[in-house]
Amino acid sequence: MNNQILITLKTTEEETFAAVLGIGEDREAEIDSLMDKCHGETTTYPDAIAAAANHLHDANELAYVCFHLGAFAESQRSKHELLNKLLD
Repeated sequence: MNNQILITLKTTEEETFAAVLGIGEDREAEIDSLMDKCHGETTTYPDAIAAAANHLHDANELAYVCFHLGAFAESQRSKHELLNKLLD
């Protein structure tokens, strides 16, 4: 069994990350709202991803959610680290 996924993105300046993944503008807006809802209703990022996954259509939509929630989590972690350095 092959347990690896290879994702290759080829973008132009006009394309968004969602468009490259085959996600249209309307669906992107739906997924963004879903991410906000799931993030607000859960206490961890993995739980938010799991909650959102129940409403996604394919692996590309899941990749989109994982990327965005992961980037948000990292930005929050960086803010906490900076704040801790300032307070020390």
